[in-house]
Amino acid sequence: MALAVWNSECEARSAMEQREFKLSRGMGLTEATFIGVGAMIGAGIFVLAGIAAGAAGPALMLAFVLNGLIALTAAMSYAELGSAFPQAGGGYAWAKLALPGPFGFLAGWLSWFSHSVACSLYGLGFGAYFAELLRVLGMHIPGVSDALQAKLLAVLAIAVFAYVNFRGSAETGKTGNLITAAKLVILLIFAGSGIWVLRGMPAWPTHFTPFFPKGAPGLLTAMGITFVAFEGYEIIAQCGEEVREPKRNIPKAIFLAVGIVVPLYVLISFVLLAAVTPPDGGPVWAYLGGKDAELAVLKAAEQFTPGGMVLLLIGGLFATTSALNATLYSSSRVSFAMGRDFNLPPLFARVHRARRTPHGAILGSAVGIAAMAVALPIKDVASATGITFMLLFAMVNISVVALRYQRPSATRGFRMPLHPWLPVASTLSLIFLAGYLFRFSATAWYVSAAWVGLGLIFFREYASRRERAETGSRPLLEESSIAPIKNAVMVALANPATVEPLMRIASAVAQKRGTAVIALHVVQVPPQLPRSEGRAFLEKAEPLFEAAVNIGQRMGVPVYGSLRMASDVHRGVLEAVADKRPAVLVLGWRGRTRARERLFGTTLDPILAAAPTDVLLLRWKNKRAKLKRILVGVTASPHARLAVKVAQALAEAFKSECNYLHVVKRGTPMDEATASAYLTEPKQDTPLLDLSVVQAASTTAGIVAASAEADLLVMGASRERLVSQMLFGEKPHAIARRARCAVLLTKRRLGASQSLVRRLFTRQE
Repeated sequence: MALAVWNSECEARSAMEQREFKLSRGMGLTEATFIGVGAMIGAGIFVLAGIAAGAAGPALMLAFVLNGLIALTAAMSYAELGSAFPQAGGGYAWAKLALPGPFGFLAGWLSWFSHSVACSLYGLGFGAYFAELLRVLGMHIPGVSDALQAKLLAVLAIAVFAYVNFRGSAETGKTGNLITAAKLVILLIFAGSGIWVLRGMPAWPTHFTPFFPKGAPGLLTAMGITFVAFEGYEIIAQCGEEVREPKRNIPKAIFLAVGIVVPLYVLISFVLLAAVTPPDGGPVWAYLGGKDAELAVLKAAEQFTPGGMVLLLIGGLFATTSALNATLYSSSRVSFAMGRDFNLPPLFARVHRARRTPHGAILGSAVGIAAMAVALPIKDVASATGITFMLLFAMVNISVVALRYQRPSATRGFRMPLHPWLPVASTLSLIFLAGYLFRFSATAWYVSAAWVGLGLIFFREYASRRERAETGSRPLLEESSIAPIKNAVMVALANPATVEPLMRIASAVAQKRGTAVIALHVVQVPPQLPRSEGRAFLEKAEPLFEAAVNIGQRMGVPVYGSLRMASDVHRGVLEAVADKRPAVLVLGWRGRTRARERLFGTTLDPILAAAPTDVLLLRWKNKRAKLKRILVGVTASPHARLAVKVAQALAEAFKSECNYLHVVKRGTPMDEATASAYLTEPKQDTPLLDLSVVQAASTTAGIVAASAEADLLVMGASRERLVSQMLFGEKPHAIARRARCAVLLTKRRLGASQSLVRRLFTRQE
């Protein structure tokens, strides 16, 4: 068999390069908590409170409470995943781990966009507040417009905090702690002054009637507007690789941050609605949400806080700078994680040798943030941050459910209660709220959709290709004449003892379909293996391919060999399937697994759950070399129809006798669905069968007993519920283990949605 070495070879990576991808752990519980608080109490409460009051009226307080509950449920997902998988990248890293295809990439793409645009907004907020402070103090820069002055100050602030982030996480945390503490003090002074004023305002309760002046739509709009003010706890998860004792400190920091911020938001909104006296005597909420609604907090401070204007301007500066610091930190960590995963250019994966900080990601993110602050219509784009954060949180909720199934043995410092119902409810709430925002800002949805579309294009054209080139399976060799084969049958070969039965079945199916067989062998090797070492596997694979070709020649079927090198065998098989797109995949199973909580083993389970093709799984017992008597288990399942077609192909190729059997539990009448499908309504792809119906203590016992007289039992996957069935179903799995002859299980190709669900809920450890 002529073999040709492909040009794509694996690259060696030095130990130094591997070490460069690690960050130092310089944050304790206090720093992590305050970086989350600093991000949450940002420009949102200063700028958005008045706008939201105009939308919801006094129900603004309820909007904060409900948003806090939704944020708390999502925070639980972050707490569990942050304690179990503490990595830079947070939600992106977990979605990448749990979700297939582009979903993990999109989580990072959305997170990077959200934090970067929010950071630009905070930078512009800082510039506007600082310019206003200079005006109040009579220090306005002559000859420079207010808009230009705000943008220049924004770029300066971004540059300063980029340098602070470059200095290291400890410096970042200390700077953020000081700013956040000062901001909290100012807000508490503001709230305390407002409550003090209420002593001389006996009519203040009337400010809260009616409580819902604009009904439920107003409440939902206010929730959508202010949700961005709750996203800061997500940044704590971005610190996962830099927090000391992450299993303990990350959950604590997340819950402390939420516990500090939500009551403070409710308190501030209460003071705004209760202590403000509108000059025109109208409703307080209408005054706050009227002209200059973004300055509502400043207008309130002028009424009842000593030195209110200057004090709140300083508070606004602290708020915007701490949020700017936190979101710049977060956006750089997300882009660093994506660069490390080869989803962004190499610049983003660089780590400073001395500072141990991702200086490439910090620089790249800072440049993008500054460019948006200067050039883009930031208000329209920034309105999309709430939507993208909600979509990101929804993906994290799905990830926490999926990883409970995929990585059940991971040590979790916190476990989300009421799993999976609570994360599902949280996900539905987030999606509903994000969708409702379309009524408030269609532009925000258009911007979000455009960014998602751009991300999908980038993933297809760059990220997926580069990631596969760097970390995916590497084809070492293939038949020199191989070309795209329509409806090919792919057979995975590993054990020389099972090459013959696997190839005979694969060749019989290919013969019936009029196509060829691709014989695949995947070698599991470390990713650092140099190409000179990879060639050593050619000699070991050669006997497998020679045996496969000989069998194909005897049966008159073309056979092509493919040897791939991968860090995981299942990854190599799945990538080969994605590359060659066979109609049928034939696999072998030894009939047992060493892994606990596995059905077919650590290699087969992920393949069976995710392979986008018809699958045949053979358990060969080596008791009978010839396939003279084939027993076919018949049910109404579409997988059983595939079993019938495969059995007929085998019978035609080997001149075998096929017996069709349907087993019902003793005392149960004939299954009407099966009778209708196979007896009274024969179709072109399901001819009339000579079907035997027997009764037994159980269907499993009946089929196992009948298998004693057969050489091969062919049966399809069951029609159980999707999540409980998982791979083939409990009954077929039990029968395959107990049958007294060889067993061939068949499974139809799943639709895209079914394949996605199965992959999410299949153990991968």
